[in-house]
Amino acid sequence: MENLLEYGVKEKPRDCSPAAEPNQKPGRQTSGLSTVYATELTFDPSTAHKRIALTENFTKASVSDEHINYPDCPGRFAVCSQVLASKGFSTGRHYWEVRLTNINFIGVGLAYSSMDRKGPTSRLGRNVQSWCVEWFDVGLSVWHNSSETVLANPNPKRVGVLLDCEAGTATFYRVAERAYPFHTIKFPYPAFLEAIYPAFWIFSNGSSITFCKMQQ
Repeated sequence: MENLLEYGVKEKPRDCSPAAEPNQKPGRQTSGLSTVYATELTFDPSTAHKRIALTENFTKASVSDEHINYPDCPGRFAVCSQVLASKGFSTGRHYWEVRLTNINFIGVGLAYSSMDRKGPTSRLGRNVQSWCVEWFDVGLSVWHNSSETVLANPNPKRVGVLLDCEAGTATFYRVAERAYPFHTIKFPYPAFLEAIYPAFWIFSNGSSITFCKMQQ
């Protein structure tokens, strides 16, 4: 797994502001999970590896056949084909969903802004600043600080993430006719001393991750 590095998404992020309402729980919606904490997100092109193509108003990330002419900047991933969302969180409750295409080599996770972007530990889940639920071939694992925990694979086409900064947790859901939780990350205390960002890894051509339009 550790040898699968390098790859790489295009456009300009739009403004989006999260809506969070405390003291409520996710319920039902057209996507399968209702979102009283629904958060509209886009990908941040200043973080995208040069093999990541960003399309559909920065809501879709996929692997490009060629390097994209992104400008060099300190926040850009240089080793792994990864990208962060345009918004991070340190307080409140926030929920988003992504649609996955060809999930053989895809990771959905969270990362602090201080995560390394260029060094040998710049892959999601291989450092203390990031966590990654990773589909690799037919298996599913969660990674943190280079430690792997194997999970049962729900093989989803749509994944929801509920980040609860006050509780210090992030719960991952398989979204179908309803939402089925399949893993919860408990962040070490004290959590969220800096903003944490939705983070993504895409390796193979034909794979893509798209932010879903959320409905209140």
